[in-house]
Amino acid sequence: MKTKLFINLSFSFYFIKSFLPFINLINETITDTKTIYIYGHINPDSDAILSPIVFADFEKKIGNPNDIIPCRLGEINKETQYALNFFKIKAPILITESELTEANEVYLVDHNSPSQSLDFQKAKIVRLIDHHAITGFETTDPIDIITRPVGCTCTILYQFYKQNNITISKTIAGLIISAIISDTLLLKSPITTQEDINVVKILAEEIGMDYENYGYSMLEAGTDVSDLSESEIINLDSKAYKVNGYMIQIAFVNSMNVDELLYRKKELLNEIDDFISKKHLQLFVLVMVNIIDLDSTILVNGTLANVVKSAFNVNLTNNQAFLPGISSRKKEVYPNIAKIINQLPEYINGFNWANFNIFLLIITLVMLI
Repeated sequence: MKTKLFINLSFSFYFIKSFLPFINLINETITDTKTIYIYGHINPDSDAILSPIVFADFEKKIGNPNDIIPCRLGEINKETQYALNFFKIKAPILITESELTEANEVYLVDHNSPSQSLDFQKAKIVRLIDHHAITGFETTDPIDIITRPVGCTCTILYQFYKQNNITISKTIAGLIISAIISDTLLLKSPITTQEDINVVKILAEEIGMDYENYGYSMLEAGTDVSDLSESEIINLDSKAYKVNGYMIQIAFVNSMNVDELLYRKKELLNEIDDFISKKHLQLFVLVMVNIIDLDSTILVNGTLANVVKSAFNVNLTNNQAFLPGISSRKKEVYPNIAKIINQLPEYINGFNWANFNIFLLIITLVMLI
């Protein structure tokens, strides 16, 4: 009996020992699984919210074994919420700078500017998918970067599915359509490319969607700001830029009746003034886009307000101007303003050489007198 028990124990020990390498391998595999955050820019629009969801879906479809988590860096606006509700999708989780250490890696989508994101030094960025110009983006190690001149990040992600022969579900197709409609204002914005148009039409036909009626309803939902404070309005879709050393902010809000926003002009300008003081900006431009006519009315404040006059050849009346045919931040508003600012003396560490030269000129004149 004792001999049989000894044999059984010996066999069991040998059996367990022989499988230890496999058990260790399994443990190593589990340990090697990474946590990956995917997120778009601060003050997120629909593309910044929906593209992380789409990108995470694609990565899982091609067999990425890691824990891929779509994230967001701000609150959901009404337009985006309309799309999420329509396709019954939960919003990405909200993360802050302090939570970046929980991610082993970060995929950036729909932005590359440090001023529009969390601290790049705290994020191990390994991939970037974007459709904007590269502005101040630096990494210590080589990363996978794909940027293309299309109207929306989701247009690029659509091609990922096609290149890998991955079937796009009805829900993901709907989110891709929603993001493109948002960024291109229902395919009417000047940033719209033929590729954006093709993707929307192909996917809409595949899932049986009337994308025009849906898109109009989605955009309309986003124009309701009646219950938002002035602070919420100027932060709704607001992006910071550093140009030639100057800090500027360009905020967009879509509307079907700009006059309703102008009724709150005094309060909006006061809020803009406070924002400039808090963020030490030289310029803030609030662009109110009439999504029916694709014209814009702007409210401007800051020491560089005259730059806007030169950029669009307009006069500012009580900090306000009308920009006919202007509806795109990426292709029209930011490039025109940046072009003029880049012609100014560089603003270094809060020191404006232009003002200093004026000061020297005044001192010289006083001494001569």
